[in-house]
Amino acid sequence: MSDSRPFEPAALLAALGVPRNRVLYVQSSADWLQRAGLHAPEMLSTLIDWVGSDGTLVMPSYPFHSTHAEYLASSPVFDARRTPARIGLLPEMFRRSPHVVRSLDPDFCVCARGAEADAIVGTAPAEPDPFGPDSSYQRMLDRGATMVGLGVSLNTNSFIHVIDSRAGCQYPVQAYEEHEFATTAIDGDGLSRNVRRVCLRPPFQELTKPSAIGLEMQPPSTVFATLEIGGARFFRWELATWSAWSLSHAATQAAVGKWPCWLARLADAFPMAPPS
Repeated sequence: MSDSRPFEPAALLAALGVPRNRVLYVQSSADWLQRAGLHAPEMLSTLIDWVGSDGTLVMPSYPFHSTHAEYLASSPVFDARRTPARIGLLPEMFRRSPHVVRSLDPDFCVCARGAEADAIVGTAPAEPDPFGPDSSYQRMLDRGATMVGLGVSLNTNSFIHVIDSRAGCQYPVQAYEEHEFATTAIDGDGLSRNVRRVCLRPPFQELTKPSAIGLEMQPPSTVFATLEIGGARFFRWELATWSAWSLSHAATQAAVGKWPCWLARLADAFPMAPPS
């Protein structure tokens, strides 16, 4: 749905059907927010109010904007207290806000504020798989999180890597390279720890197309909603339903020798073997 009317932040969240007092994972673009007549400080304040005392606001806080492979090859040192979030203005503003905690993952870290913030960020990095069963992303899925996109493409979806991590044994190549990389994470007390990391294969970042899930799944409005304002895209996904469908779809496709819809562009480079 496209709408040229200006929205206040609270009216936008209401129009998308974003639930209150829940775990919200927000991915955003301040530039596109501005094009839609919205401003990052007001949006952040509204999001914090929206989740209330019983909910939790979570944002990605990644310290890099290259491929995962390029970042890990640099032997990075990640300081959870000081390393900036390099994926946008709103996540960096959130990182600097009071009562916000940050996970110790040296690559795909998140920041969180609210009732379940400490539980979501955890006390140690997920190792070696940043999207594995002990990751912040899996803990959000376990808590029935809602993903909200603010001025970002429908292909902006970090949770797709959780699906590929779990379903990867059915693929002709795994989502991760076999080689592990050494990184360093510095916690809130200034203590350093060595963290081993497996690396996402670049095609699983560069060629993935999570927007295909909406087209294939045809979800009801209770699960997915989207709105365009001034050329900027806004959306909401209920992740419990989204993840269950995605895992089932990956298994169904593998059974007939096909990639899941969001990885269809990998077919030429990595053909799926037909079922025996």
